[in-house]
Amino acid sequence: MEMEQSPISKALALSIRSLVAGLLKINVDPSLPSIVDQWWCPICSIQTEDAPLCPMCQQILLESAEDLPNDDQSKSNVFCYEYTPNDKIINVEGGAHGQRKHVLDNDDTPGLQTLMSLTVRDRRHKHESNAEIIFEKIIKHCRRNKQNFVDNQFPPSTRSLGADSFNQYSQWLRISEVTPLSHDDRKLPWTIFSSPKPTDIQQGALGNCWLIAALALISEQPRLLEHILLTKKYNNEGVYLVRICHNGLWKTIIIDDYFPCTKHKYLVFTQAKHRQLYAPLIEKACAKLYGSYTALRGGDMREGLQLLTGVPCEYIDLQPSKNIFDSNLIWTKLLTSCEAKLLIGTASGRNDVSSEEYARVHIHKNHAFSILSACELGDATKRFVLVRDPHSHSNYREEAVTESILKRLRSVNPADSSVGAFWMSWLRFLRYFSSIIISTYNSDDFDIREQCKFTRSSTEHVMTYYLHVPKRTSITISVIHHRQDRRTRSSHSQTFVLCDIDDLKSNSIVGKRKSILIGKQGGHTYWNGSLSAGYYVLIPFSTSFWKNDNSNRDFTVVINSSVQLELTMKTKPTTFLSDCLISAAMKNSKKQMNKDVIVYTTSGELGLKMLIVENQSDTHNLMFDVNVQHAKNVRHSRHSGFPFNTHDCIPPRHRQIVFLTEWINRHSESASLNYAYSYSHDKRMSDPKPPIDTSKRDFHSPRAI
Repeated sequence: MEMEQSPISKALALSIRSLVAGLLKINVDPSLPSIVDQWWCPICSIQTEDAPLCPMCQQILLESAEDLPNDDQSKSNVFCYEYTPNDKIINVEGGAHGQRKHVLDNDDTPGLQTLMSLTVRDRRHKHESNAEIIFEKIIKHCRRNKQNFVDNQFPPSTRSLGADSFNQYSQWLRISEVTPLSHDDRKLPWTIFSSPKPTDIQQGALGNCWLIAALALISEQPRLLEHILLTKKYNNEGVYLVRICHNGLWKTIIIDDYFPCTKHKYLVFTQAKHRQLYAPLIEKACAKLYGSYTALRGGDMREGLQLLTGVPCEYIDLQPSKNIFDSNLIWTKLLTSCEAKLLIGTASGRNDVSSEEYARVHIHKNHAFSILSACELGDATKRFVLVRDPHSHSNYREEAVTESILKRLRSVNPADSSVGAFWMSWLRFLRYFSSIIISTYNSDDFDIREQCKFTRSSTEHVMTYYLHVPKRTSITISVIHHRQDRRTRSSHSQTFVLCDIDDLKSNSIVGKRKSILIGKQGGHTYWNGSLSAGYYVLIPFSTSFWKNDNSNRDFTVVINSSVQLELTMKTKPTTFLSDCLISAAMKNSKKQMNKDVIVYTTSGELGLKMLIVENQSDTHNLMFDVNVQHAKNVRHSRHSGFPFNTHDCIPPRHRQIVFLTEWINRHSESASLNYAYSYSHDKRMSDPKPPIDTSKRDFHSPRAI
């Protein structure tokens, strides 16, 4: 049975043979297939991620291949370029960070690889070079057939709008047919961007302020727009390539120039003044990434900034439940971030402010805003913050912001309410805003991005990342679990441990000087700090995927640093992870000492709790029993279900991780664990319960002191 094609697809199919022949002339770059295969078929733009050939073009491509020279290499070039299986593509994408070299391994696990980090700027240039090849091929194809580009993967139809209905929507139009925002704009040509300003952006009918507020911040620095928009000029064929960082990996998304419009031919969603295309293009690329425009409703500005910059954000909670709140410290952080011209956002929606009060002061509740500036006029009682609403209009007024003060503040930043910007006092800001988000983006930084999978059992080898730091550096480490869609909440906890080591030898001692354990519920764990010169080992892990059938185990490790790093990757037995965790726990956990016994317990704030026992006796085994009395929203490293009781026999002069529990992230539900333990020394031995397979170097195997 033949697959039904749209008229546009049929028209495109007429010249497939010429396009395939043209593909043979491409000098294949190792990182290029990751762009092509992961997102589109260059002939009809149908997604090919899960199929060896595009379902729309399969037969035609096979016929075209028969017409190629009778040369195995020629044919393999076409299909390798087009359709390398996705798991291999992922590996190629991972290898696009620097020149890999094979290094002889020094233990029983083969396949050690080394790479160097790239600057953020160099990575963008690499992606631009690859994208230019794709762009030119599509443009030539369209010109040859005298047609514009239509993206069948994200077609101009209600399917791309999504499940929600939009009253303003009437039709899809090419951007050349759209009515300009103002009469003056009619005189201007279309551009990707031309001296962009945050005030140019106008949010449309879509509730995606989390993205638009982030985009407004990006537009303050045009060099940031350059690394997102790989197509720099307006073109009649309507082909645009946009670079988005999704799940920690940069992905190039190809879109056409059809947009949802009103009956009067105005854009329904986000647009920018002066006929600039960057705002609707980026919004459409994100909509394609997530499946529809509707999928962009609601979100957190942190997500928006990470999508557009590829780096994590520092999150400052203005209504902490446990931590001590220091407004002076937060003000200093905000002021220095503004002076450094970092991207800063904020969110309204405090729990202690009613919707009526927000309406009364003309601030949208549960809304994302940009912070454009912070200023102190003389003393701490005269602190002010310049906030901008992405809706580009504000009626906020405050008695403390008098005309004389406003005049002085406008000398710092002249933005006013007509473009959605308003000055407010620091105390009022703290009253109405719940968080501050600061992006750590720096184009001079180096980064490494590697994709891997969480392990499925306590005996499966783990991927370890060895870092060589040549000199002291600031560093940010992120572990990002891959979400299937924006609505999916990650219910697991995930952690990474970072320890210093002497060198890359297998018998190197870990954690002599530094051992850091960072964990969190949910799919994004990160830490920023500084590292001295030396060697370090990093191991991300999550026991949430042990003993279950969850297939979505993919994650990305992202390392940003101020100096270039060398990264060596290799798989290691889980007992190596145990050694690193024991080192970290001994430095950063509660310790209870009794005769010949030390018990270490980590803080539950990490999203996990770990119990480690040390038998200091030289002659007797330690019989250690744990009775778990209560467990709610908890996963246990040795049990698949309650009860979580354990019995262990720990040899003399050994330590053991008795169990590790991770909190299950369920909305509005807490996690809790209550247990008691008992122990005694005995010359006799007994089998652990549940069993521990020490022959496979199980995570819970006793480790010699």
